[in-house]
Amino acid sequence: MDTLAKLRELLHRDFDIPVEKLTRDASLEDLEIDSLRMIEILFSVEEAFNITVQAEQNELRARLKTFGDLADYIETLVKPA
Repeated sequence: MDTLAKLRELLHRDFDIPVEKLTRDASLEDLEIDSLRMIEILFSVEEAFNITVQAEQNELRARLKTFGDLADYIETLVKPA
């Protein structure tokens, strides 16, 4: 299962976000993922993907605008360059 599919499954299961809304270009704002929810999601992501997110919340908020951005960011942590 690729990162995008695994993340989609995680957000649907743990945060009750409808799968059909979890498209690459769906904005995090439209998915109702605010700062607090992002922290909760990142805790789940760290456990599910066995990674550590070390970026500051402000950096993530500036960098991650869509569900695809989040999946791409996680991919960089799963498979470091």
